[in-house]
Amino acid sequence: MTYQQAGRVAILKRIFGWVVFIPALLSTLVSLLGFVYQHSEKSRGINAVMLDFVHVMVDMVRFNTPFLNIFWYNSPVPDVDKSLFSGANLMFIIIYFLIFVGLALQTSGARMSRQVRFIREGLEDQMILEQAKGSEGHTRAQLEERVTLPHHTILLQYFPLYILPVVIAVVAYFVLKLLGQMAGVA
Repeated sequence: MTYQQAGRVAILKRIFGWVVFIPALLSTLVSLLGFVYQHSEKSRGINAVMLDFVHVMVDMVRFNTPFLNIFWYNSPVPDVDKSLFSGANLMFIIIYFLIFVGLALQTSGARMSRQVRFIREGLEDQMILEQAKGSEGHTRAQLEERVTLPHHTILLQYFPLYILPVVIAVVAYFVLKLLGQMAGVA
């Protein structure tokens, strides 16, 4: 692919990455708030006060974000009593991983943009040298047709695609465990 095509692909990857990332993040956050809301119903002691506070806060967030109603009514709420790969849990996991696919797309597009910018600057520098050679120097078209870029895949974005989802899932597990939300599960 030429560097001009790579520049267009980089822009499309970045835009598509944000288009995937933002709704997936909103849906995951709303799902987690729904999960916390469901499990903050009744408890005893100091946990009751904390969970009642969480219950009120989730209610307030839901009331003050009517523009997110599509997520409030359609985001899958995980159910700890069912299998990990049952209906709502599986959809939650898929949407959760879409966050990181969007991040990987955006990162891949940003990398391609940096490479295209570097190549464009290198071509400008080379054109100055070619003009100094006079009539035996190469034209801009000749230089541009010699430049090819490899195809970039999002699967090579190791940190945002493979490591970050696991780290965030482990941290979220311990936070929920600390809040006492999953006391019956473990």
